[in-house]
Amino acid sequence: MNIFNLDILKAALIAADETEDIDGNTVKQVFLGTVSGLLPSGKYYTPFACSNVTEEEALEDEEWYAKAESELDTIGAYLVSGEGNPCDIFAEVMKE
Repeated sequence: MNIFNLDILKAALIAADETEDIDGNTVKQVFLGTVSGLLPSGKYYTPFACSNVTEEEALEDEEWYAKAESELDTIGAYLVSGEGNPCDIFAEVMKE
């Protein structure tokens, strides 16, 4: 079972406004949700300071990211965190 409805997401990315990423590349983004709403653990953490997450939760989150990235790759998209809020997760495509 897919995490995302890829047909709807692809259409949303096509319809999205163009913007620039921090490197000056032209991209299109669609907001997918927040860490607390998307990840199995619902927790934001970093590998060097993950005292609020168990090993099992970290593994489930890693598996979620791998599956999500694999799905998005099939439509030429990838995951990015929000620039203003790293808890926000977006699907992004780079304009060629």
